[in-house]
Amino acid sequence: MVKFSKTVRLLPDPMQRTLHCALLLLAAVGIGVVRAEPVVVIGSFGSLENAMTAQQAAMGIPLDVEVRDVQLMRDQRDGRTLYRVGLIAMEASDAKALRQSARQNGFSGAWLATVDSEMPLLAEDPFQATQTPPESMPAVADRQQSKTPAKPLLPLYRDGMNTPKPAKRKRRWTSGDTSLTFRLKGFASSTDLPVTDLSHSALDGRREDGALDLRTMLQHDVGAWSFEVAHTALIQYDKSLSLGLAGTSGEQIVVSDDRRWVNLTDPLNDGRRHRTLHRLDRLNVQWRSDKWAVTVGRQAVSWGSGIVFQPLDPFNPFAPTAVDRDYKAGDDLVLVERLFDNGHDAQLLHVFRRNTQGSLSGEVASTAAKWHGYAGSVEFELIAAQHYDTEFFGVSGRIPVGPAVLRSDIAMRRGISQIGANDDWGLLGIVNIDVAFPWRGRTVYAYAEYLHNDFGLTELPSPLVSLPADLQAGLLRGEFFNLMRDYLAVGGSFEWHPLLTQQLTVIGNLHDNSSLVQVQFAYDVSQNQNMQLGWIGATGGSGDEFAPISVGLMPTTGDIVTQGGGDRVYLRWAGYF
Repeated sequence: MVKFSKTVRLLPDPMQRTLHCALLLLAAVGIGVVRAEPVVVIGSFGSLENAMTAQQAAMGIPLDVEVRDVQLMRDQRDGRTLYRVGLIAMEASDAKALRQSARQNGFSGAWLATVDSEMPLLAEDPFQATQTPPESMPAVADRQQSKTPAKPLLPLYRDGMNTPKPAKRKRRWTSGDTSLTFRLKGFASSTDLPVTDLSHSALDGRREDGALDLRTMLQHDVGAWSFEVAHTALIQYDKSLSLGLAGTSGEQIVVSDDRRWVNLTDPLNDGRRHRTLHRLDRLNVQWRSDKWAVTVGRQAVSWGSGIVFQPLDPFNPFAPTAVDRDYKAGDDLVLVERLFDNGHDAQLLHVFRRNTQGSLSGEVASTAAKWHGYAGSVEFELIAAQHYDTEFFGVSGRIPVGPAVLRSDIAMRRGISQIGANDDWGLLGIVNIDVAFPWRGRTVYAYAEYLHNDFGLTELPSPLVSLPADLQAGLLRGEFFNLMRDYLAVGGSFEWHPLLTQQLTVIGNLHDNSSLVQVQFAYDVSQNQNMQLGWIGATGGSGDEFAPISVGLMPTTGDIVTQGGGDRVYLRWAGYF
């Protein structure tokens, strides 16, 4: 029997705490039964308190289908209790439209269930997208229906669902529904270069870069079919472009489709310190049934359960300190998904790429299969892939530990560089744990993650003039972001105010004790605007990875020349309409 608690409303702190305790008691004993009606489930939790936090967050997100209530549901499965958060449409006939609206507003794993006083939840369409929950949702324990584990507020991949958005502009074509949304984003950063930096004199001691882009997103749904297009018009400024250096200091801004199957990027104007272009980052068609889903075209895929590092996700992962994480870069792919009656699911993926000669080649493509399932209280994933013509095997496990979630991803790879022809197997792996909890009426989130990478260095040579072929290939392809083998990342976030959140990430190199520190304040300027102000700095001595690294000597003076290091400040603003 599925039972609901009453909806939590935002009240003054003393009243809210009293009601909060009462609701915990009511939900624990399962008081209240609703009549049979469709419910859009947006999350499943092993912790009732986390479910209630998610319930409150869901109330602040406007949808273009009127919602009568946001309910908590309790479900018994395999001897375990799950707490689900569900949206109730004002009219039962609007349930499917509400599910679609929820998917487009940050709950892309939303699925439709039928609640009856005599029967448990029945999944109609439980296929889940491979992305994390919106920023307003805390990391939580045991989200049984989600393929992707909870992630911290920073770093975080949200695929554009980080803040409440305005209602979609919906139009009805001859059949089906069409949504049209826009995002305008501005980003600027400034890095103070050390005096010994290779580009110090050319850039007058400071590297400045920024970008302004307009993203237009169109989605049309008709029956079991869905068509998606996302177009970006970009203006990028970077003082280092004149030196031939990559711009945006680690931000994921795609400026070329040379290696993708289809070139959907068109440069408009290039200068010494700027470039403008427009491109299609999403162009796909999807078909879904109760058991199958097939996606063809340009789309983003995320695998694994890393918080800072992603050993099981070689498909355009974000850098650990990347600020702009709204949209992960898409690949040209075919993705087939299959859901089984026991709740397990499988994915078969093929990513098309071109080689350095511009020819479509299987040697640089990726073919991967993933099985996602449950064994008791353990949620697991098994991965086998041929990635850039080398073998790739992975296993991922997640298990609740009290109110926290313990995860581990392990990848075994037979080399990385095709040029090096290295047949030695290497291990990449993470172990992390995270928890969200209330403190003095505010939400606190904390995590810790350990990374090991067999392809990294145990000691940095000085000067650093060359790298092992496998490490260099991983860095060039954007699969690695660090040079050495062992790291520990800790961090979290604190909600000072419903509109203001402070986030912290500290990444420590366990070989030389240097560290990278990122502090960010995120502020919701209005319902449809948000802003992030942050600082990235490093600690460590000469020769450490996160300090300026020696890359050679000046031929005339013999002085040491370095790269890296220096404090960076950034400001990001985004508006959605």
